Amino acid sequence: MGGHGVKLQYLRHPILAAKKAGSRLSTRAHMWTFAYHGKRRFRGDPRYDLQNVTDGFRVQIDDRADDAPILKRVCEAYIRTVQDQGPECGWYQASRRWQEIRQRSLEPVLRALRTQDISALGRMYRNFFRDPCSAGILGAPGGLAGAYFSGRIKDVHRHFYLSHVLYRLDYWKSLTNGRYITSDLAGPGVGNPFGVIIDGTHISVGAEYSHYCAHRVREQLDRECATVGEVGGGFGRMAYYLLRDRPGTRYIGFDLSENVALASYYLMRALPNLRFLCYGEKAITRESLAEADVVMLPRFALNVIPARSVDLTLTSHGVSELSTDELGHYIREISGITDRSLLFMSNRVASQMISECVRRQSPAFALESSCESGWHSYKVSGAGVGGTASADALTIVENSYSRNSHLKEVSAPFKPSEVAR
Repeated sequence: MGGHGVKLQYLRHPILAAKKAGSRLSTRAHMWTFAYHGKRRFRGDPRYDLQNVTDGFRVQIDDRADDAPILKRVCEAYIRTVQDQGPECGWYQASRRWQEIRQRSLEPVLRALRTQDISALGRMYRNFFRDPCSAGILGAPGGLAGAYFSGRIKDVHRHFYLSHVLYRLDYWKSLTNGRYITSDLAGPGVGNPFGVIIDGTHISVGAEYSHYCAHRVREQLDRECATVGEVGGGFGRMAYYLLRDRPGTRYIGFDLSENVALASYYLMRALPNLRFLCYGEKAITRESLAEADVVMLPRFALNVIPARSVDLTLTSHGVSELSTDELGHYIREISGITDRSLLFMSNRVASQMISECVRRQSPAFALESSCESGWHSYKVSGAGVGGTASADALTIVENSYSRNSHLKEVSAPFKPSEVAR
């Protein structure tokens, strides 16, 4: 049957086959529609050159540096994390969706981390933008890895991706009031990034949003040597922009063990002159934190960070998948380590849950500002899906909370049933 290209499961499950076929057709239709829309929207724009996509997807693996010492350190921290994350860390277990991603895509990288297979891990990490080891964090446009990574990219795919980038690039400029130039989005080139070349700058996928998050954090910092915490930082690009553009800032990242491993590699390669502290290398104390520029920790280490040792804590969609009782626990931990400000960026539904949890669990923090950003608004403005439900899911709400130093921190008993579901 393999010669006919028909999977046995589809013959046994025709409904599943129909759904998959419908999904493929829907994706293809959206791509054609959006590509056509973008082509019209950017007609005459000198940036709208399909060659910019071809150039941005060229392979550029940097294997000149000896990254074995970094990889060894990453593996050792990962192993210590797995050993220490027992049943008592239940609050911090991966969501069901992420567990499925692990089973489907991450087993090779998890095995390399567990066995300290430096050679295999290095091959994956040096290509992580295009390798399954970053599944759940990164992926080919539209999920079409074959269309973008296997050779010549078809024009419809180039039109689709270039339109996507230019919409977001223009939105980034408008949100930041033209304060930055395109070259500010340049990355360190770690991980064989893909993207487009605009004005001579390689803009990797999602760079404009990560840079915007770093911009929002910088806006709220008033101490020269501030400490910033981030829950769910992915592979570390927001941290890269923040540390690159605001010297003297200390960064503490919390995430799932495999994401911490990847982010540690990325940041160590990108910022080799900074001092790093990985999980288990030292006890987490005020003194050990003060000796480091970057601290990379699993999520369950939130409960060992000294109280109010972080000036601002950010999470961009980092707690959106939590259940209401898990979210309440996270809010208590995050507010406990944070001295001044909380910045939560999430969709509307998650934002309502977070706001209610902050009100009940952390009354010492008051909402200072709230705004909505439309990073995906072009998808509901004639170029894509449309509809109120889609708009709610795609709109990002940015809520900033400040600690009222005159209030004593008293957490109300957490009752999941009282939080909007």
